[in-house]
Amino acid sequence: MQINYHKFFSHSLGQEFELKSYGASGKPVMVFPTSCGRFFDYESRGMIDALSEFIESGDIRVFAVDGRDGESWYKPVRDEWIGIRHGQYEACITGEVIPFLRRNCGVTEKFMATGNSFGAFHSANFFLKHPDHFDSALCLSGVYHLQAEIGGYFDPGVYFSEPLSYAPGLNDEAALAKLREGYIVIAHGLGAWETFNDQARALAEIIGAKGITCWYDRWGPEWPHDWQTWVAQVKKYMPLFRDGVNFRGGTLRLTGPGRRINPL
Repeated sequence: MQINYHKFFSHSLGQEFELKSYGASGKPVMVFPTSCGRFFDYESRGMIDALSEFIESGDIRVFAVDGRDGESWYKPVRDEWIGIRHGQYEACITGEVIPFLRRNCGVTEKFMATGNSFGAFHSANFFLKHPDHFDSALCLSGVYHLQAEIGGYFDPGVYFSEPLSYAPGLNDEAALAKLREGYIVIAHGLGAWETFNDQARALAEIIGAKGITCWYDRWGPEWPHDWQTWVAQVKKYMPLFRDGVNFRGGTLRLTGPGRRINPL
């Protein structure tokens, strides 16, 4: 497997930014870390091993990016800098990371977003807010409404950054037309530490009501909010993405050589 480490200075963040890439061809998949996690966690926790078959066959090419949650959602002081810093992170991903990957890795098509726990929050966000860059998402055990996490603090920056706040107001037909070309999976187990399942169900219902294809998939009580669940889940979904999922009465291949390709 071809593995590369990348680092560049982000003007949006005012800091160095790091990521790793796995594979040489296939559907570009951008991985967002868990809360306050790092770009290397996905590999160290066994997720790259779980996806190795699909990376080595050229079905997917994975890009694990760094996070900045500790400077926004999890910083000690709850104030307007939560939304501001999160907005800077979004600008880094869309305005710097993706152009960097176009120049240096030859990526020319839209990304699938994925992540576990807080990484699922980011994945849903980028799918819903940036359909010019992301055309699919795999969201595992996500949190989608953060009031409890940030002590009840709320302002416009938070509103426009958490899916369960802004998703009901997604009514622009031009934006919805782009999102309706996309595909999102929202999944979770029913086991230990799965405390945000009501949020997942609510977001799936909102998305589906707007005509956006959403597969809401509940796993059983033997599946906790933990890495072994997420390893099993990607092993389930990746073959289905390659072979085809139900989409508008037909079949859509999201990965692999026969996939639909949406240019960036």
